[in-house]
Amino acid sequence: SMFISLRKIQYAISKTQSINLGFTLIELLATFTLISIVSGLGFASFMSYSRRQVVVQAAADLKQIIDLARSNALSRVKPATCNMNEGLSNYKINFCLNSACQTSQVDYEMSATCAGLEEVQTTRKLPQNVTFSNVSGSPNCAALTFDVITKAVSGAPCEIFVNGYGNQIKVSADSNGHVNY
Repeated sequence: SMFISLRKIQYAISKTQSINLGFTLIELLATFTLISIVSGLGFASFMSYSRRQVVVQAAADLKQIIDLARSNALSRVKPATCNMNEGLSNYKINFCLNSACQTSQVDYEMSATCAGLEEVQTTRKLPQNVTFSNVSGSPNCAALTFDVITKAVSGAPCEIFVNGYGNQIKVSADSNGHVNY
């Protein structure tokens, strides 16, 4: 009789152990729900970061082209479109939001003036869903002109805002043509 009771206990223990080897449906659902929530939050954060970086890169590209125009003017770098005998007078950045650009379907352009003739050197288009804007009370940027001879900057100080995906970055040029964002 003791042998039979021992057998029953061993059988009950072995049956309980074999049942507890897996996960219940509730445990699996809870685990997958938590994984889904954490993944969703991570993806949303990544998308927000990626969109912000698009706007930051657009502002950096704008700063780079303004710095290039300023540097070329200070160094008196003649573009290939100027003949050797023609005088280079300035480099200019046109913001198509506030002034007419020579090239259509662009957001800003850099041009050089040789012998009184303004020639577009490079054009830029902002990424999709990114725009320029002005803010009332701030001096608007229509054009920045860097004179080669006098080294003067006209059109500055001014500010232009790069907007996109709920982000806004202020790009400002001081009276010397230095750009900050």
